[in-house]
Amino acid sequence: ALCLLGLIFGILALGYGLAIAQVWEDAGLDIGVESGGWAWVEAQPIYYRTWGPKEGPWVVLIHGFQMEGQETWQANARVLGRWGMHVLAIDLKGFGHSFRDKTPTYSVRQEALILAQVLNQLRVQKATIVAHGWGSAVALQLAYEQPQFVDRLVLISPLVFHSPPCPWRPAARSPWLNRSAAWLFDAGGPLWRARQGQAFYDRSFLTPTYLRRVRQPTHIVGTLDALVAMALSSPEDDLPEALLHISAPTLILLGERDRLSPPGEGQRLQAGLPSAQLVIIPEAGHYVHIERATEVNHYIADFCLQHTP
Repeated sequence: ALCLLGLIFGILALGYGLAIAQVWEDAGLDIGVESGGWAWVEAQPIYYRTWGPKEGPWVVLIHGFQMEGQETWQANARVLGRWGMHVLAIDLKGFGHSFRDKTPTYSVRQEALILAQVLNQLRVQKATIVAHGWGSAVALQLAYEQPQFVDRLVLISPLVFHSPPCPWRPAARSPWLNRSAAWLFDAGGPLWRARQGQAFYDRSFLTPTYLRRVRQPTHIVGTLDALVAMALSSPEDDLPEALLHISAPTLILLGERDRLSPPGEGQRLQAGLPSAQLVIIPEAGHYVHIERATEVNHYIADFCLQHTP
């Protein structure tokens, strides 16, 4: 009976998701955009924002596998800019306000290649690259293939040895279920709300204002097809073999209560990099840069400015 009820509930949920998915996407890339700009890579727009003085040392923020993209850095970017750093936050392809590619080309290497082209257009050199979650793999791939952009690395709650969790990946190949499942889990549906909660140790940060802000990019046309393409993409990177060849000083920050990137991940990453140190921040989850923003900002600033005159 329980199995039957579960099956009925699943069918109803997918049916509801299928109906909502037809009308969910109703906005362009500029929804909610008040500042920032777009770099153009192969005639496609990549969104970015900057803070702080142009003469300050570069700090580049790379988000994880969350559709809100650079929105996740709101508690960090403005503060680091006020402290004298020239901060650049980028929406990777398919995320935030950047273009939605419907082909399964969302590999770590492809994202690192696009990131390098954006940094080249903006004339970024020898930056402190700060990355969260899956973005840490992109940052490490960039440091391996394009080291001229990277002076040092700050990896927050890194996901390098494991792919980002995608519980609906088996449905991604089904033309009847894929868009519905994408909405339910990753684009504003009821299970998206639950997955957001898993990333926090302190659930008080999940305010209606926060959820409304990070849900906004999911309404951009092409989001569901992009999520399906992401679920079907292969990782395609040089990790972890390339770690031994990355010489940039690296700081790894982990939340003590992170259920998505446990301490073992950071310890293995520290052991694989020639010049890395690990800090575990107590009473924080996967979004440690939001929950413990003041501490994280000080770690980033101190690490970035160590070799700045």
